[in-house]
Amino acid sequence: MIFKHITQQQTKMAKQQTNKKSATKIAADTQKLVATENNGKWGFLDAVTGEEVVPFIYDHVHAFSVGLALVRLNGWWGYVDKTGKEVIPCIYNPAWSFTKTGLAAVCVEGKCGFIDQTGKEVIPFVYDDARYFNKDGKAKVKLNGETFFIDMNGNRVE
Repeated sequence: MIFKHITQQQTKMAKQQTNKKSATKIAADTQKLVATENNGKWGFLDAVTGEEVVPFIYDHVHAFSVGLALVRLNGWWGYVDKTGKEVIPCIYNPAWSFTKTGLAAVCVEGKCGFIDQTGKEVIPFVYDDARYFNKDGKAKVKLNGETFFIDMNGNRVE
């Protein structure tokens, strides 16, 4: 009987931990954060409590889009989540916010491509310029002086 009691107790505790983690994730997903400037640096405050969530260390920030905010640190762009964690390092210049496609246009050493929300390269860095994907799933890119659209697989489309 003692074994059964311990097992039930452990199960109950595990469920409580899971519920806490779920509640934290839901709170982070629904939390309204406000971009705020403080002494020349930018961060995000919780709109309800006024508490600092993303520290005031950034040169510039953009609003959250699909769970990530575009931030600039020392002239380089990267992305933070709603807990303030830098999930994609500030190594791009320039960069654009993520769209509902889950992709963002970013540039490294003068070549542009697209990354996913983990920072993985999805469309190679071969373009001279690239912009965000529109609602039709097309992104405007420039290569060797020619401007055209590509799809989310990097294929040229009309």
